[in-house]
Amino acid sequence: MDFNSLAVGSPIYVITKGGTRPKMQIGSVKSKNEPRSAYPTHTPNLIQAGMVLDIVVSMDGSDVPFNNLPTTGESTTYNGGNTFVSCSREATLQEIDSMMHVSRKARSMMDYHEAVEEEGEKMKETLNPSYAEGKRQARIIKELQDHVGEQERKLDSILTILQKLDSPTPKKANP
Repeated sequence: MDFNSLAVGSPIYVITKGGTRPKMQIGSVKSKNEPRSAYPTHTPNLIQAGMVLDIVVSMDGSDVPFNNLPTTGESTTYNGGNTFVSCSREATLQEIDSMMHVSRKARSMMDYHEAVEEEGEKMKETLNPSYAEGKRQARIIKELQDHVGEQERKLDSILTILQKLDSPTPKKANP
């Protein structure tokens, strides 16, 4: 099925990517206009592939317009590829598989990229003595800050104990 074959009530699958996690919504076609040329001027002998149409989809209680859908296509993307729209369940399943494949591949590369960061730091320290000295000084400062923080916590604890010892205890009344 392609976008041109849609009828009112046909299902539309929308996957929104980006943010913290992808989200899929299923809506239904509320309205559809007639196909028109994708080009601003009419060109004689325009092939069907240059035709687009607009639809309005009822989704989660709202009407959402999707414009310039290719009449001969069954899926398209918007927002730099972050919104996938399809009238085909199979094309939507393929998009989900593709998203999952990309994520699995990225996750499998995490160890390598962590090693690149770690080894890259060592390489920079080897090639740039002033960079190495700056890193050494930053480590010393961090250690000193941690030490001072620990001493402050100990002093606060000692002060609390001393205040408890110094405060008068309430006397009990004799009956």
